[in-house]
Amino acid sequence: MGKRLRDPVHGLIIFDENQAIDMLAWKLVDTLEFQRLRRIRQLGVSEFTFPSAVHTRFAHSIGVFHTARTLVEVLKREMRRNEQTFDEEVAEVALAAALLHDLGHGPFSHTFEGVQESRGVKKRHEKWTAGIIRNPRGQVQPLLDAHREGFTEAVASLVEKEDPEHIYHAIVSSSFDADRLDYLRRDKLMTGTGAGGIDFDWLIENIRVADIEIDAPDEDGHEPRRVPTFCLTAKALPAAEQFLLARYTLHQQVYFHKATRCVEHMIGKLFRALARLAAGKKNDIRRSGLSEEHPLLRFFSKGGETVENYLALDDTLVFGSIDAMSRAEDPDVAEVATRLRQRKLYKTLDIAEFGEDPGTQRSRLRRIREKLASQIDRETVMIDDKAAIGIYAEIGGDEEHMHKKLHILDGNKPVEISKLSPLIRALEQKKQFTRLYFADAFERDAARK
Repeated sequence: MGKRLRDPVHGLIIFDENQAIDMLAWKLVDTLEFQRLRRIRQLGVSEFTFPSAVHTRFAHSIGVFHTARTLVEVLKREMRRNEQTFDEEVAEVALAAALLHDLGHGPFSHTFEGVQESRGVKKRHEKWTAGIIRNPRGQVQPLLDAHREGFTEAVASLVEKEDPEHIYHAIVSSSFDADRLDYLRRDKLMTGTGAGGIDFDWLIENIRVADIEIDAPDEDGHEPRRVPTFCLTAKALPAAEQFLLARYTLHQQVYFHKATRCVEHMIGKLFRALARLAAGKKNDIRRSGLSEEHPLLRFFSKGGETVENYLALDDTLVFGSIDAMSRAEDPDVAEVATRLRQRKLYKTLDIAEFGEDPGTQRSRLRRIREKLASQIDRETVMIDDKAAIGIYAEIGGDEEHMHKKLHILDGNKPVEISKLSPLIRALEQKKQFTRLYFADAFERDAARK
């Protein structure tokens, strides 16, 4: 019979005891590294705005594995159609990578990644994931090694690879990869966002495989690289438009919601304060309100950014420490922790309030920056200018990769959808969101004048 799980998006998810990859997946779910994902929210702090958005990366990752199995069947179908040979072993690598793809997310995911980048540590979650998979002291690597020789390295390499080399990579990274086919439906359901629609069955039915160009010809006249990926038939164009509109709506209404972004910046300020204290002397560390061996301080300390220390971090740990941090001697730590505990958020000023004209917005932002320079340095005023929404807006910023863009078959030739759809073309240009978050409402109101 195997193992069964019930899921609000996919219904019954079955791990078939007669399928070796399913049984491997079930064992991987039981590892400490995977169980940690129960304690990391899929949408970080979105529950401050959408109370039901408490679903986890644990549930999402299982959903991704389930969706990846569907895409494997699509691939088998298309290879039969094209009289090609299906490679079961490479497909298993893609399935394992789909299941494990989020192991490397830190607490509050992209917020933590942004804090690390601001500290000069540019290591994205994909690199952490690959490191966790390869970790010889972890529980994941032995299971992968036992499945097949070289399996661990194959899975880790696929997770961290940016450009595809074969069609099996499309299961993990493409315009219709298993990740987005799960999170878009899951996030839409759990936040209650009604706009946009995803006709999953029709999209799956109309997936085809075609070669696309992933870069331009070089200066020496060499032909651009071409790789196979998932495309859609022309019949699916209306469903594809709705699929992208659902993504657009989720970014606009959920991922870039002003209150959610505000909380993310507050938590970023808290993490930076803790990192500053952790890098200091013992007296500085004590001012955090946390014990000297607290996992956050251990990770932020010199030489502390190891896989083992990283795996000790999750959302539950941070929120469980809020009470202690609210009594910290350090004013930044105490202030932010207290505000988060009581949901007393910073006050938002959206530059769009001054009109849609870009020149006017830049002028007002420049004046505010000059006037409040000292407050911005102290982070009593925080500027959020990293959010931009377009039809390919992507949390994590890889929307420029051609294989991530949606292609429709025009005849037998894959064409990027904006060239065929006026609706999508109208939304292709990115719209910048620039907001300021003020600790003091009086200063926010003064900046408006």
